[in-house]
Amino acid sequence: MEDRKIESIKKNIVKLFDEVMTMEGQYGMPYSSGEDYADWSVTYKIDKVSLWNVTQYKRCQYGGTIYLNPIEIKVGFEGNWEYVKYITDLPSWIEDEIKDSILDVVETWFPNVCADVDFSY
Repeated sequence: MEDRKIESIKKNIVKLFDEVMTMEGQYGMPYSSGEDYADWSVTYKIDKVSLWNVTQYKRCQYGGTIYLNPIEIKVGFEGNWEYVKYITDLPSWIEDEIKDSILDVVETWFPNVCADVDFSY
């Protein structure tokens, strides 16, 4: 019975993010005058969700990890893009921003699920 509940939650998390998603933004170039910036774009899709029962936390009935498949990661300026392989090639706050945006949605719809997000390569 519990396994079916976990599978149902996993399927619903995947449905929340059923399409390919892209986040974009800009960041200031280090050691610059403040006017120099770079554009960034990360396109990703949920790869898989792992969930399990958790007993040590009151708020969380389930713990888990949501794995993201990075489809395209690029950085550039005014449309001149350079493709990079890993999310870690960008400033670390960008990865945090992407993960936090996913966790905000999951925690809203599934408050008893405490998960983290990781990129799978």
